[in-house]
Amino acid sequence: MKTALIIGAALLVAACSQEPANSESADDFANRVGAPGTVAEGGAPAPVETTAVKAAPPANADVFRLEKLGNIGGVDLGPRAGGCTFSVQGQEMLIAAAPADRALPGKATVRIGGKLLLLDAPPGGIEQVRSGTTFTGEGFSALVTRTAPDQASLTIADAAGTQKAFAGNWVCS
Repeated sequence: MKTALIIGAALLVAACSQEPANSESADDFANRVGAPGTVAEGGAPAPVETTAVKAAPPANADVFRLEKLGNIGGVDLGPRAGGCTFSVQGQEMLIAAAPADRALPGKATVRIGGKLLLLDAPPGGIEQVRSGTTFTGEGFSALVTRTAPDQASLTIADAAGTQKAFAGNWVCS
């Protein structure tokens, strides 16, 4: 009986110490957590941008093809009294924030071509952002128009005036 307990305990310890086989690829993981799933030259994952820059979208990037925000841990939206997120089918595409002071502008960020781009809103503070406003970047703009409680349309316009609208959720805190 004592021998059976020792053997059983040894088998239990051995079974618990084995790690399960992970069949998830790096691309599957990146897609699951919302990070861009691009691969750099040589097969290594491309570095993921976590800070937003005030710049034009990357060359050959389609401004109408917004990407999942993914890791935005390094994005600085300045002082804020709250913020809003625009998402399509659960995928966050734009995040915005602003201070309480109505004389101050808000900021937002989107990911285009793998880069997080910083956008500016006109003065109006957080109330302007919550009610919907235009965020401008270099060579494009993003207009949020509230359509219902927690619902909005996001219209992207490029420098030539071409527009594309997306319906989604506009959730603010």
